[in-house]
Amino acid sequence: MTSYIDKMFKHMNLQAVCNLLIYGTDECEPDNLPYSVKLKNGSDPIYKRIENLYPKGKERDEALSDLSKALSAYEAVYLELGMKAGARLICQLLISDAPQTIENKNQ
Repeated sequence: MTSYIDKMFKHMNLQAVCNLLIYGTDECEPDNLPYSVKLKNGSDPIYKRIENLYPKGKERDEALSDLSKALSAYEAVYLELGMKAGARLICQLLISDAPQTIENKNQ
């Protein structure tokens, strides 16, 4: 039987935190694949599908351009959200670790 402390440590990894923030689940099987492999594994199927749907160069290029625009919008939004989440966590950690002043203790 796993103790609650073991369960906490199981979820203390970047992938588990990302899954919780993005998908609302703490279910996560960490993988140690390099980012380049993750990106290739995630993008290969859609590129193959687009190549099959649009065998002509111009149509394929337009479809890939549209896909790139959509993905860039998601990338920008999620990067900004990630940066805000990180900044909030840092602020929370700094505030909770700040020494209490006499004024704060008397309140």
